[in-house]
Amino acid sequence: MLADKILTLKLPTPLFVASGSSVRQVIETVQRQQAGAVLVVEDKRLVGIMTERDVLMKIVARDVDYDQPVDLFMTPNPRTLTPDRTIGEAISLMHKEGFRNIPIVDAKTGEAISLFRIRDVIYHLAESFPEHLLNLPPEPNQKMKTAEGA
Repeated sequence: MLADKILTLKLPTPLFVASGSSVRQVIETVQRQQAGAVLVVEDKRLVGIMTERDVLMKIVARDVDYDQPVDLFMTPNPRTLTPDRTIGEAISLMHKEGFRNIPIVDAKTGEAISLFRIRDVIYHLAESFPEHLLNLPPEPNQKMKTAEGA
């Protein structure tokens, strides 16, 4: 599985907002679409990413004018991968850098085409190994006091 290419996953089309959009517009868009991240683009070129973490750390409970541009609060020039990279590379980058989302860009045009999210890894694991995941106890180190079954 780790050697599989990112393009083998059924990744969603990312949510885009234009550079210069207000923080208010971005938050309303994210809430309406129930997304955890939005890609900020300028003429289809990725210039940044705004995640739930960015909103919590940079906007919530701060004296922020919600009419300010998202560009002031987004993570500019995010790390990206191309669809021909492996799932293992993406997971490794996420672990090393503490990312939950990695934009996937077209290798030729540089245009953002999808978003690799930690939840996609979880869904892929659940689909690939259902018998293992469905039989796990609620807590991995949990021990049963009595044997189950007859």
